[in-house]
Amino acid sequence: MSALSGDEILQPGQLIRPKADSKTAADLVRRLYGLNAKLVSELNAYDDKNFHVLCEEEFENPGITGVERDGYVLKITNSLDSRKTGFVEGQTAMLDFLEENGIRAPKPVKNLENRYYSLELLGDGAEKHVVRLLTYIPGDILHRRADPPDELLADVGRFAAELDEALKKFHHPAYEQHRTLWMLNSVPRLRDFVHAVDDARRRRVVNEVVAKFEEEVTGGMEMLEKGIIHGDLNEQNILVDDEGKRVVAVIDIGDSQRSCLIFEIAIALCHMLLQADDISRGKHVLRGYQTVRRIPEIERNVLKTCVCGRLCQSLVLGAYSYMNDPGNEYLLCTQKRGWSLLEELWELSNDALLKLWE
Repeated sequence: MSALSGDEILQPGQLIRPKADSKTAADLVRRLYGLNAKLVSELNAYDDKNFHVLCEEEFENPGITGVERDGYVLKITNSLDSRKTGFVEGQTAMLDFLEENGIRAPKPVKNLENRYYSLELLGDGAEKHVVRLLTYIPGDILHRRADPPDELLADVGRFAAELDEALKKFHHPAYEQHRTLWMLNSVPRLRDFVHAVDDARRRRVVNEVVAKFEEEVTGGMEMLEKGIIHGDLNEQNILVDDEGKRVVAVIDIGDSQRSCLIFEIAIALCHMLLQADDISRGKHVLRGYQTVRRIPEIERNVLKTCVCGRLCQSLVLGAYSYMNDPGNEYLLCTQKRGWSLLEELWELSNDALLKLWE
């Protein structure tokens, strides 16, 4: 277990992203895993560094029986989350649990020390970073489906509910105290970062959402059903089948958490609305979700605020992170459509929105 409290959260001005390139990744794969990289490409990431690594057939690692044809993902965790090694172990346990329960996700790979992660200093950095290797799952990410069909939106909802239902049987002590800025219950902390948004009108909307979230959600949190959730079912983390109608895998559990179940569908709904570019099509996501789990009235009443809270997180933290890392265009992926979607949602009454989604 990490010596760091599980509730330490990113503070304004704190720079945590690893400094690593493809050469660094190839060196780490060789030194830590006994694998020889032949092709390394960087993947999109927020505060971490992720690399897709294809390897030569020759290897020197007694923990594996053969080289994965589709390669691996080398994950270099940001310096803040790297202090929470207990949660890293919790994620490994969750990946094992998902495999045992027939839910497709990356598999962790042991290093030469027979461990699933190590702490490494990178370059002249002062802080160590957790380094892990996972199997790479090939496939079509939902993000590439510019106009997802109704069947796929419904299946995202179904998958979210079935995943949370399965996770009711998963337990790990690290999840009891784990807290991050990206958890939906951290929406009130956006006040510390909203200065990164240039437009005064947009800042005002964010502050309105935060105030409403504190009133409706934070104030009634004890009444909402809790459980382990994925916490980030967005269009970049979901793989779909060749026909683009079914979810076949989830590829990132870095934001998994113990939290309110309504947060899971609110987060998924937020990102599917961004992908579909049509508020009314949220009804398909909710239809799929409710084939597995009925949404209680108390949760329905805060759903709009939760969806808007997630939009605010993505927009504000994206703007803040880009201010500190202007070369990472991935940080702006929500900005293009996000602000207009937020304003459109926020202007609708709760009753009008729920009626639209029914």
